[in-house]
Amino acid sequence: MESSIDRTPHAIVFRSQRWNRYSFLALLASLEARQGTDHTPILWLNARTKAEAVNALHKWLHTYDRLLVLYSFMTPQWPETVQEVRDLQHLRKSGCLTLAAGGPHPSASPRSVLHAGFDVVCRGDGEPIFPELIRQWAQKACLNFLPGLYLDTPFGVVFTGHPLKASLEDVPALPVAHGMFGPIEISRGCPYGCRYCQTPRLKGRTIRHRSLTAIFHAVEAMVEAGRMDLRFITPNALAYGSPDGRHPNVKALKELLSGLRHRVSSAGRIFFGTFPSEVRPEWVQPQLMELVVRYADNRQIVMGAQSGDPHMLQRMHRGHSVEDVRKACAVAGSFGLRPVVDFILGLPEETEEQMSRSVDFMEELAEKGARIHAHTFMPLPGSPWAARKPEPIPDTIQSRMERLISQGKLFGQWKAQAQWSRQPHR
Repeated sequence: MESSIDRTPHAIVFRSQRWNRYSFLALLASLEARQGTDHTPILWLNARTKAEAVNALHKWLHTYDRLLVLYSFMTPQWPETVQEVRDLQHLRKSGCLTLAAGGPHPSASPRSVLHAGFDVVCRGDGEPIFPELIRQWAQKACLNFLPGLYLDTPFGVVFTGHPLKASLEDVPALPVAHGMFGPIEISRGCPYGCRYCQTPRLKGRTIRHRSLTAIFHAVEAMVEAGRMDLRFITPNALAYGSPDGRHPNVKALKELLSGLRHRVSSAGRIFFGTFPSEVRPEWVQPQLMELVVRYADNRQIVMGAQSGDPHMLQRMHRGHSVEDVRKACAVAGSFGLRPVVDFILGLPEETEEQMSRSVDFMEELAEKGARIHAHTFMPLPGSPWAARKPEPIPDTIQSRMERLISQGKLFGQWKAQAQWSRQPHR
């Protein structure tokens, strides 16, 4: 056994998985904003299975006295996360492991996450408090004075107060000092109120933008490191610079895209309005598509239709019409951009007739060159429809969708999502 003199007091562990790597980049960038205040070792746990994760933590505890293990996940990953956390409870109870969670699901359902075995849940934006959380934990200090936390204590659950909103100017766009890169978040928050969506409730309905200076600084660091493909995180890529998130700022968008192209030149590629972001259909306007085609490299544009039934669009507070989607696909196509259109089936109280209208619309758009991205409604904590049940998708509807799949016109995880929604884990 190693002697105590060979051991390091503590380290933080990012439980890195394919769905959360971008979230952890933001937290790491917040540490860089406070550079010099802490030197806690950072470990990355990239295990593919829970058994591998548990074994890695056991191994690290031969080197470190304590580990703070950080999870970030969405609702579909909740059942898998619960199983892994259960296998860590003996280490948690020994005092050598602290489990902390953030992200969409923990933010929306913090008490259930604590009940499953976590010690700390961070609601909302993590960047404002993350550096101080690390410092306080490293010193074994009380966390009760950090806002936006739910804590599991011997006296019960403690909520430390409303979370702070992150200023995107106070945190670097990427943790470039650590040599880590990914999509650049250019905007946060959404003014629209779709009833199936968590984003406005967790990130706010006031849109926040990162400055051109901060974005370009991150891009220049990527170029210097030889990372020449640029992607972006935002609820609506075309809304960059908009003061209200509802009306485009053409000047700001042009300054962004032209500045990006200037920095990566012809050697780099810009993907804008495609994964991991999208656009709203009523924003697909000729003057904005002209900018995308002039400066970006993607030849498709991702937009959310969500339904082909007018009444269902109104019920979900989507904020656009079926005709808006039809026009958007036509405009995109006229600029040589293939529309990739999101649809959700099995919405609360959605009838077979309404689903049929959606599939009618899918077939219409696909016939004109669009590709359909299909989803099944999943109740998300924190959304207005969190307690609503998905409607089963009839066999006749599924058969029509399968036909589109066979033609290469439809893709998506709608079957797996339907199976997930039926499971009693929420």
